[in-house]
Amino acid sequence: MSTPLQNKIYQFITAYLDAHGYSPSFEEIAIGVGMSARSVSLVSRSVHALVNEGRLVFYKKGHRNLKLPDSNSLSLPVLGKIAAGSPIEAIPDYRAIDVGWLLKGETHFVLEVKGDSMIDEGILNGDFVICKHTSVAKEGDIVVALVDQSDATLKRVSYQVKGMVTLIPENPHLKPKAYLPHRIQIQGLFIGLLRLNNKVTYVEQSH
Repeated sequence: MSTPLQNKIYQFITAYLDAHGYSPSFEEIAIGVGMSARSVSLVSRSVHALVNEGRLVFYKKGHRNLKLPDSNSLSLPVLGKIAAGSPIEAIPDYRAIDVGWLLKGETHFVLEVKGDSMIDEGILNGDFVICKHTSVAKEGDIVVALVDQSDATLKRVSYQVKGMVTLIPENPHLKPKAYLPHRIQIQGLFIGLLRLNNKVTYVEQSH
């Protein structure tokens, strides 16, 4: 639940955004709510609390980096880092990550993975891959490729063999296959991953 100060700061930021089209600095926020310009630490804590509540979004690095969440925004708080190997010190993190664009993109679609050809990329049998509709792809992209107008497959694409399109699995037990270009139709680009485990959805963004 927001404190009275956080609500006051939120109201000031929304009014400033409406008037200027960009967010105020922390110093401007402090002055705007009747505090000393030197109270930036308190303003920062309040702003991060508002972000963690999903009322504001950090959309870039640096200054004046706040915006209101829109209909395509779904922000989740990043509470810190956790070790998957040796334990590490728990360090609080005050950010929120917007996954709305990944889950609600108008050109995005989901496919369920069957098979283990991409396991070295961390894409496992039963995962759901989030893809973006496209008919073109760069060297090394992971794509949804239609082979001979009938068989769809998720592979890394390569154009290094002259006059051919090579589909490369990420599994040491499987070999790449090269095709004449007319046999391959790019239908989508892999951008993220959903993994269901005990009814919990795991979301991973492709880099």
